[in-house]
Amino acid sequence: FAFYHEFLGYPKATIAQVEGLALGGGFEIALMADIAVVGQNARLGMPATRFLGPALGSLHLFFHRLGPVLAKRMLLTGDLLTGTELAERGIFTETVPDTDVPTRAEWWARKVSRMPADGIVIAKEAFRLVEQLQGYQGEEVLSYLFHAYGTNLSFEDNEYNFVKTRAQHGVKRAFELRDEHFEIPEP
Repeated sequence: FAFYHEFLGYPKATIAQVEGLALGGGFEIALMADIAVVGQNARLGMPATRFLGPALGSLHLFFHRLGPVLAKRMLLTGDLLTGTELAERGIFTETVPDTDVPTRAEWWARKVSRMPADGIVIAKEAFRLVEQLQGYQGEEVLSYLFHAYGTNLSFEDNEYNFVKTRAQHGVKRAFELRDEHFEIPEP
């Protein structure tokens, strides 16, 4: 969790450029960035929740960045959403056609680089203080406890257990069986 602290406390503006897949830590980085430019067809989410349980270690991040309703959907189902779907919810700074992502991210970098460096540091620290006043710091401490719970999950016989399946069938087959287990056609 030191990485979250370091990333969120970094004194310069952080810009995420998301093309293709941003899963797990990649999704978390996009959520933590000060500015995030995301391709319309990019797919983002936490698929590991399908075999390791909800991402309890970063629950505070999802709650604050996505809001409780979307955080629950993504963490309880492992759903991947597109850049467009997340843009409709105001999650990222900008969603653009996939081919325009690098150009737009560079444009944002040039724009931010013209701002006074001290002003950026002060603004970022002010944002952090507001989040702390809203309880964000306390939730971050809870992430250690939630991580401990999450890494000690036990599974019922009818639940998919990635670790056990990987030991029995190998990594490739374990992922195939995981995908089959969670494939539920929509009505």
